[in-house]
Amino acid sequence: MFKIAVLTPELSPYARSGELAEATTGLAKYLARAGHEVAVFLPYYRRPELESLNKKALEPELLVPIGSKKVKTTVFKAEVNKYRLYLIDQPKYFHRDYIYGSPKGDYLDNDERFIFFSRAVCEFLASARMKPEVIHCHNWAAAVAPLFLKSSYLKKTNLKKAATLLTIHNFSYQGEFPAESLSLTGLSWNYLNSHQLAFRGKFNFLKAGILFSEVVNTVSLTYRNEVLQYHHDVNSFFSNKNKPLYGLRNGLDVEEWNPATDPLIPANFSVGDLTGKKTCKKQLMKEFGLNLDESRPLLAVVGYLTRLKGLELVIEAINDLLAWGCQLVVAGQGNEIYEQALLKLKELHPGKLGVRLDLSPGLFHRVIAGADLLLMPSIEEPCGLTLMQALRYGTVPVARAVGGLKESMEPFSGQNNSGYSFAFEDYSESAFLQAVREALSFYSQPLVWKEIIARCLVQDNSWAKVIPQYEILYQKAVRLKRRET
Repeated sequence: MFKIAVLTPELSPYARSGELAEATTGLAKYLARAGHEVAVFLPYYRRPELESLNKKALEPELLVPIGSKKVKTTVFKAEVNKYRLYLIDQPKYFHRDYIYGSPKGDYLDNDERFIFFSRAVCEFLASARMKPEVIHCHNWAAAVAPLFLKSSYLKKTNLKKAATLLTIHNFSYQGEFPAESLSLTGLSWNYLNSHQLAFRGKFNFLKAGILFSEVVNTVSLTYRNEVLQYHHDVNSFFSNKNKPLYGLRNGLDVEEWNPATDPLIPANFSVGDLTGKKTCKKQLMKEFGLNLDESRPLLAVVGYLTRLKGLELVIEAINDLLAWGCQLVVAGQGNEIYEQALLKLKELHPGKLGVRLDLSPGLFHRVIAGADLLLMPSIEEPCGLTLMQALRYGTVPVARAVGGLKESMEPFSGQNNSGYSFAFEDYSESAFLQAVREALSFYSQPLVWKEIIARCLVQDNSWAKVIPQYEILYQKAVRLKRRET
């Protein structure tokens, strides 16, 4: 069993912008359940969910070096789901409305905010004399921690043997900042060279994490292959021999996401009794102000509203989808351009299109439970956890066969009466609409549709299947660290 410290900028239900929050929460919970000692480190954002936690201050005046100054922080501790949650508090950096930035754009000081977060965790681990065997960092926002561990904290006795694993949930977000940002780390300018931190003339957080971690993985094998084939900018950081990139799909918390017991949805249901799903659909239509015609197919888009999620295709296709008699609900937050476009379309299609710029867990569950079909026409999709959630609730996916989505879908075959999803390859409006049209043709056949829903509901994507594979990666990281020391 390992002692594991998890560093993440997101954790559900406390701080969420996308699938990362769900993934880190499920991973921590199931690692703890498997007997590992898990400590999760998260910035103390001002969120009601965090404020209501029963927590105590451990380090009321921890001094964290940032550039030439020292910033005072308080570290709080709470017990959550069999693991310990540590909150890094600093109002200047984290008492804001959003995690990374508003719909208008990223916060200009994200470099300083997340350098501070990584440095504060390292400083706390050192001062508290904690001895994690594995430090598991998630995404660019925690990717500077491995750099600190192999520089500023190299001689700290309790951290000497700590191995690092970096999980990259999306290579499109790398944490690229001006070269001058390196001064915030307090490290030598000698690090800013093409073999270490410099990339395209900037300080690249993700590159730092990749180079200074023992092991690096991403969140599906298909996405891993796509990165190595198409992301020519970053695939040079990896080699089969010295620094391989592993692909390991996220799991689903099948207790949090269980339609038979979920307290966040209007009615429960199961593969043996789908009555509750009809109730969820009716309530969702009411909540979004749609016309109450339950015979119409109810489509859903839910999550982070950004170009990479295929929002342009959704917006282009809305007129056709509604003309075919469908209704559509959209729930999420993201880029202002898509938020505003959707709100305008909602005004043009009253009773047919509902939009809520909200990412709260309750709404997320209600949309997934109440919709007939989930639309995911993504440009790229590293894992596709939302699709797994939809399957768990008998909501049939129409998705582009890319990244983790490809691994989670078995396309429906009317000939063999098998499969439970509708996939398309080309990123085009016509390919997307063709896949939706095919799904609708079977939606109009109630007996066939009921069988498709039943196959969705029995798919097993539980974290319990994934944890043994993460344990193997932890073992690899520890072995590599031992060789170094």
